Amino acid sequence: MVATEAVQAAKAYILELFRDEKIARLGLEELEFRADEAMWEVTIGFHRLWQSDSPAQLGNVRLPPPPNPVRTYKTVCIRDDGTVLSLKHRDVSFRP
Repeated sequence: MVATEAVQAAKAYILELFRDEKIARLGLEELEFRADEAMWEVTIGFHRLWQSDSPAQLGNVRLPPPPNPVRTYKTVCIRDDGTVLSLKHRDVSFRP
């Protein structure tokens, strides 16, 4: 498996797994091949419906968009043969 195949497999897996959540703005964030384990680690970022950066509405009050829209990050671990091994949450929160 080459890098582009690993990325496409990870994106397809995320889209299928989260299809009921109507995720959007799916994109590659990180990619690493671990030769010692013959495994790809592909981190994908996306927005969930409730993480929209469009202004929210509460009754007749329009709220401004959040200053930094929240993205969800997941790391998909895929064997070099294409088998998905795991899906993990990728914490990217800033820690000073």
